[in-house]
Amino acid sequence: MKQLLAIKNANADSEKQVNKLNHNTVQNYYFKTFLMFFILGNVFYINAQDKTPFDQGKKYILGGVKVAGKISYNEQTIVTFAGLEKGQNITVPGEELSNAIKKLGKLGLFSDIDFYINDIKGDSIYLGLEIVELPKLNLVKFNGVKKGKVDELVKESSLTKGKVVNENLITTTRNYLENKYRKDGYFNTKVIVRTVADTTAGNNVNMIVNIDKGDKIKI
Repeated sequence: MKQLLAIKNANADSEKQVNKLNHNTVQNYYFKTFLMFFILGNVFYINAQDKTPFDQGKKYILGGVKVAGKISYNEQTIVTFAGLEKGQNITVPGEELSNAIKKLGKLGLFSDIDFYINDIKGDSIYLGLEIVELPKLNLVKFNGVKKGKVDELVKESSLTKGKVVNENLITTTRNYLENKYRKDGYFNTKVIVRTVADTTAGNNVNMIVNIDKGDKIKI
């Protein structure tokens, strides 16, 4: 009986050890889980504190705008076109600068428009505006048509010297000439318009227009 009791006690001790082990395992599991969520929570909190949403700008008084870049327009005229005025309330970043970029872009005069901060003094902010003007037309050369027709085509296409050359002008010129010759029966007309920098004068380009009328088709 004593031997049996000893065995029972041994089994009881083993059971206690197993229960204790299971209890410790569960405690460790919950502790590690809690620790993981605690660490992740702090990481997310820190990231949330470090990252300021783009649309949450700071309010300033506009102290002035300095225009940089090779420009042929008056500096104040450009600022006025942008819809900005010294002394106005402005949020940076914010709607005012976004609208200014849109307004300047709609003019079709510039290829690049960038605002940056020059200085901040108290509640006043001083901005820089760097722009790149689109090139202007110097001369036009037509290939594939008679010389006597060149002046007429230049006038009809409104390709006057000093005109701003952008993608819209190139596309409009090509479409106009192709439609013009197709109306005359040259249905396979192909027009290629390209520009080359004019090295003799500032920000100017020369336009070269190649016209391939193809055969005239009678209907």
